[in-house]
Amino acid sequence: MSVRLGSRLDMILTAFGKTLKERYEPGVPPEKILAEWLTVILLVPPMPDNTDPDNMVSRLIHHEIEMIQTPQGVVFEGRTDTGAALLNSLYQFCRSYDHWQFRRWLHHIQASDF
Repeated sequence: MSVRLGSRLDMILTAFGKTLKERYEPGVPPEKILAEWLTVILLVPPMPDNTDPDNMVSRLIHHEIEMIQTPQGVVFEGRTDTGAALLNSLYQFCRSYDHWQFRRWLHHIQASDF
């Protein structure tokens, strides 16, 4: 992965991580929050010449990921190999965040809690 691609991935993961931290609740799968976040971003076109970090994240996501409506619901696909890798990274980030939350909960639980 090039430095340039890595910094873009970091920017996207940071933006999603902020949203995930704000909206995470026990029992709510992080993947659901990811799907909602991507839907909101993909429904609103990015501003063409805006260098705001949120707009840059939006432009990158619009370039790399597409949202497809199916009878079963919404599906996200990478437009390119990089987009597929980005989706995989976001999914793995969700899983690691969920595991981290579980480990925090498990660390604070006592045997008498059962």
